[in-house]
Amino acid sequence: MKTFLGLLLIALGLVTVWWWWFESARRCDAVDQQSQSLLSQGQELSALALIDDVDAHSHCGRFTSGDAPPQYTTLRVCIERLLGGSQRAELLRSLDEARGPMLRELAKSVPR
Repeated sequence: MKTFLGLLLIALGLVTVWWWWFESARRCDAVDQQSQSLLSQGQELSALALIDDVDAHSHCGRFTSGDAPPQYTTLRVCIERLLGGSQRAELLRSLDEARGPMLRELAKSVPR
């Protein structure tokens, strides 16, 4: 009986990890589409915040092999546009408060 319960717990753990992995990949795909839409509307800060929020939970960078994830490129475009515009202070605040690994990495290369 203990063996059965142990195997059941292991199986439930594997199912949970499997679900979390695919749900994270789905969220990363969805945030890519949403952030592209925001970017095309000129809402760079919103796109940046959206990607950072999802990346903080899902670590979108792991779903690519060798190449930078599309969200990384979108973040770079947002940062470049915001650095040259009137929302530089808001950008720097967002970079200081970054939670996701991609934005934290990009924040290191932004001149202060």
